[in-house]
Formats: sequence, structure tokens, C-alpha cells
Amino acid sequence: MKKHILLLLCCYTTTYSQKKDLNIKKFAFNQCLILNYTKIDSTFYSDTNDASTVQFSVNGNFDEDNELKESINNYTVLKTSNYYSKKNNLHFESGDKNIIFCNCFNFYESVELDKFIKKLLKR
Repeated sequence: MKKHILLLLCCYTTTYSQKKDLNIKKFAFNQCLILNYTKIDSTFYSDTNDASTVQFSVNGNFDEDNELKESINNYTVLKTSNYYSKKNNLHFESGDKNIIFCNCFNFYESVELDKFIKKLLKR
């Protein structure tokens, strides 16, 4: 019986940790989008009424951990704040286009972000 409880506890802990890791990544991705689209259009965030950042922090159980959220925000700003102005090789008759979503998604999938999150959670 004790072995079963221990196994269940280990599975829960692993799942909880993965859930937190994943939601931190989603939180950073969303922050990247907000940061960069807002630099193009200052009304972007207020017009969307999107509360995804808050939902990711609730899902990952770090909604009240202001130090963790601030660390994620600072890292995201450091790594992604110029995505709105990055040039690309796409050309359209209607003018230049941005690839903010693509850049933020690459940031989301990056090994560098994974390493940062692992380091952050070890504190």
C-alpha cells in the first residue's frame, strides 16, 4: 500500500512540475506577443481584453508568485523586446510585414528558454 501511495505521489509531483514548466513557457510566449505588438500599436493589449497571461499563471500555480513572474517578464523583455522591429525577407505589394508571432513562437520553443525555466524553478 505504501509503495502505491509513493508511486502516486511521484507521478503527481512530476505532472505538477511539468504543468508549471509548460505554463511558464506559455506565460513567456504571451508576454512576448504583448510586448512586441504593443510597440506597433499601443492599444493592442487594451483592445483585446485578453487575460491569457493571468490564466497561464493560475494554471501553473504561480499566480501569487510575483518574484517568479517578474523574473519571467525581465527575461522575456531582455530576449524578445526587439522582435517588432526585426527585418525579414518577406516582400508584399502592400508593404513590409512583421513576423512577431513567428519570432515569439521560436522563443517559446527555444532550448534557451527551457534552460532559463529549469534554472528559475531550482531556486
